Amino acid sequence: MTIETKLRRASLIIALGLFLQFLSLLPLHPLAFILFVGIGVPIMAVGVILFLLSLLSVASDAER
Repeated sequence: MTIETKLRRASLIIALGLFLQFLSLLPLHPLAFILFVGIGVPIMAVGVILFLLSLLSVASDAER
């Protein structure tokens, strides 16, 4: 898998997390914060971790 594919996948996951966070801000309900923190933030964290891992895998491949 190329670096572009890995970065595109990570960016789509981050965008999904941002979209879910946006949707959770629309209703004025206390459970909206639970949706924001419980679903949106972990999805964004997975996207950021995948982004960083893709950069590390490219750096380790370049050293070989």
